[in-house]
Amino acid sequence: MTADRHRPAVWRWTGVAASVGLAAASWGAGSRPTRHTAILWPGLEWWSPSGGSPLAALVTVVAMAVLLLAWWRLRGADVSLRWWWATAGAWFLPLVASVPLYSRDLYSYAAQGALWHEGLSPYDHTVRELDLPWRVSTAPTWLDSTAPYGPVFLLVARGVAAVSGGHLWLALLLLRLVAVLGVVVIAWAVADLAGRLGVVSAEHATWLGVATPLVGAHFVSGGHNDALMVAGMLGALVLAVRRRLVWAGVLVGLAAMVKLTAIVALPFVVLLAHLPATSSTRFEVFRWRNRVVEYLEPAVVGVVATGVTVVAVTLGTGLGWSWLNPVATSGKNEQWTSLPTGLGMAIGAVGHVLGHEDWRDTGIAVMRAVGLVVMLVLLVVIWLRALRFATDRALVVRALGWALLTVVVLAPAFLGWYFLWVLPVLAVSVAPQHGNGARWRTHTWLAVAATVLCLAQLPDGYSLGLTTTAIGVPVDIVATVLLVRAGWRWAHRSRSTVHYS
Repeated sequence: MTADRHRPAVWRWTGVAASVGLAAASWGAGSRPTRHTAILWPGLEWWSPSGGSPLAALVTVVAMAVLLLAWWRLRGADVSLRWWWATAGAWFLPLVASVPLYSRDLYSYAAQGALWHEGLSPYDHTVRELDLPWRVSTAPTWLDSTAPYGPVFLLVARGVAAVSGGHLWLALLLLRLVAVLGVVVIAWAVADLAGRLGVVSAEHATWLGVATPLVGAHFVSGGHNDALMVAGMLGALVLAVRRRLVWAGVLVGLAAMVKLTAIVALPFVVLLAHLPATSSTRFEVFRWRNRVVEYLEPAVVGVVATGVTVVAVTLGTGLGWSWLNPVATSGKNEQWTSLPTGLGMAIGAVGHVLGHEDWRDTGIAVMRAVGLVVMLVLLVVIWLRALRFATDRALVVRALGWALLTVVVLAPAFLGWYFLWVLPVLAVSVAPQHGNGARWRTHTWLAVAATVLCLAQLPDGYSLGLTTTAIGVPVDIVATVLLVRAGWRWAHRSRSTVHYS
């Protein structure tokens, strides 16, 4: 590893070659407009009767593995921030010309935009009603489902549909370029926040939160609108650090109207904007009334700025308020990669043994409801703890990262790119913890998770979580036990520790 750090150019260009190979292979193995009639597994066959090239799929796996290797080899490299920006650009640029990899969501984005362009609300009508051939490219999950996205993103998708003139490939390219713009904003915000928070270098934060192949796979090739949401959240954090709370609230509102998840950032943005630039004392434990009064005014300012933005855009689009309840859409995603869903599947497995096949659906519904309740409770606890014990801005940003991770873990569904809600936020706020061999413990685990998620889906979008239920459900059970145990210990330590200013 030490020797590799002295020749970063070698691994930069190794990553470029891998990215070019990944983009080229995508034309045989990615999510092409004509859906495959069977799962496209990697293999040595040139072309499958069900569509797609197993050999190309194999090449994508190898290319992604090489890109990941190059990324890991450059960890801790003695290079500048601009070098990392140029490297990430060189790695991701070939993917702009790829067929969408690891997901078909770009097709549903284009179709939903076209649906509104034809005068039909995507919240009241489905892609199946679209009078364009684009609908046949949409994944079955979303063919008969209303849009789960906010009106800001649907405005973007409608604009793309109007400009594309019915040309699907042009629409996909434009949507991808919008996502790339989000990645550019993320890269800027990660560097800015890392410099202002001062707990990790901008170079290492960029390595972890921006240059990770997970960004290239899902935000660039996949073109997911999550890139815009994350860009909005990070931009709001930058503005909050600069004490521009009103504009930070506006950005949170716009990000939430891409995906509602961004609203989680608002209370942390309010807290962040009101903290002093430096602080050497903890907040007093027992002065809750003073804390509430102190933050009441900025909270009102932040909420009003966000609320006015949301109301203005929603009324301006004329689409109504259905987007505020995205879980009401009928898109079905049942994978053990969602912890509550996995526990519901465990209940279904017990029911299967006992002859109660209906336990699966009931168990999943109940555990998802429980997961949402636990999620809301934990989000409040995390924010209150940030309010109670905040010592600096990095702690607040870190708390937001843990809050987003809570949402990811306890949401009814989980897909690989959801981890990118969390990764940039923790990349800039988690301090390096040096252990044996000066390893970055928390950053290492985050990087390992990003690596695994790069390989968690087949290139045409099929999730391996669907074929590993027998392994994944026991993992969920063990993970739940460990998380409950860790939570119990954390609560016990919190009760037994008293902090004074």
